[in-house]
Amino acid sequence: MYNYQIRVGYSTTDRTLKMTVPAILSCFQDAAIFEAENGSITMKYLKKHFLAWLLGAWQIVILRRPMLNEMVNVMTMPYDFKGFLGYRNFLMTSESGEALVKGASIWSLIDTQKGHPTKLTEEMIQGYELSEKIEMDYAPRKIVIKGSGEQKDAFAVRRYQIDSNGHMNNVEYVKLAMELLSQQALNDTAQQIQQLRVEYKNPAFAGALVVPVVYQQDNRMQIALNNTEGGVYAVVEFLL
Repeated sequence: MYNYQIRVGYSTTDRTLKMTVPAILSCFQDAAIFEAENGSITMKYLKKHFLAWLLGAWQIVILRRPMLNEMVNVMTMPYDFKGFLGYRNFLMTSESGEALVKGASIWSLIDTQKGHPTKLTEEMIQGYELSEKIEMDYAPRKIVIKGSGEQKDAFAVRRYQIDSNGHMNNVEYVKLAMELLSQQALNDTAQQIQQLRVEYKNPAFAGALVVPVVYQQDNRMQIALNNTEGGVYAVVEFLL
């Protein structure tokens, strides 16, 4: 298990002075990178061996979003490997140990020269310390879209949204999807985001047009972020 502590800053909060969902995801993303950089399977190691971990799915369960100036612990722990897949949990707690946010994620190990998934080597497996799977209600990796959708205005991927893998960062998809949540869902304290799921399908590159389609069913909102040919970059699901 890797753990680091931060204080919730103003730049990571929304109008209610609670940490935003994208900021929480950024903390989890950083935790995974910090663990790698403090171990043997670093970014440098992966680049040298023409490998990259690509996120395939998020599931984030929000029990309570931390407030401005609150100290929180951010933890991550890989718990299983199967072929080219890696399974990793995340946890955010208060200083007193209260569970604030739980997370599960599925990653694919990619051969960057061939552009295909590749199995972990024994050296890589030994480079990670596995932990017990945390207790939470695990959702399937795939998000099944229900109902009829309403297409919204397309937007172009900006250069500032691109990360070291050369495509739009995982958190940016969520930021874009959150722009399509109704104002009531964002403001009404009775309709806070309880769970977030994301299924990543294809990377979006700088300049690409993303065509969102919104599907609303009571307290569940699904947003397909499509390309102009009808393919899908990602599907984001909010449970309010």
